[in-house]
Amino acid sequence: MERFILIENILLNKFGLQEGQSYRAQARTFCDSTLLSYRSTSWTPLIFWTQPGSIRINGSISISNMNIYPNPSRDIFYVSFNSEKIQNLKIRILNVIGEIVYDESLYQFIGEYIKKIDLRNYEKAIYFLEIQTDQGVINKKLILQ
Repeated sequence: MERFILIENILLNKFGLQEGQSYRAQARTFCDSTLLSYRSTSWTPLIFWTQPGSIRINGSISISNMNIYPNPSRDIFYVSFNSEKIQNLKIRILNVIGEIVYDESLYQFIGEYIKKIDLRNYEKAIYFLEIQTDQGVINKKLILQ
């Protein structure tokens, strides 16, 4: 995937970003294909992100581009990922004693998944996102502040 990153006022076309690595970037617009003329005078605010990656279970890619944000959160979490192949998925959020606070089943799912999960009615604590795939289980920690 191609990424453009500004480093010390130099425009870069960046390949090979590292999974789990944190980055920051900002941009401004250009109106011609040479990227030299008609550029805007203002820059976007800095954006910050941690590069998502693929999750391998038993040697094969099952889920890619998994992202959970914001984490920690005060109330709402967004969960996104891509299912690289047709598979059955079970998505659950559990509290620390194993009680299920969110449960969703997806049958024969492939493609992009994006979900807004509202935990504002739950106690401030650590929760666990569990995604069960045909190949195994993925677990991620959620912090509700």
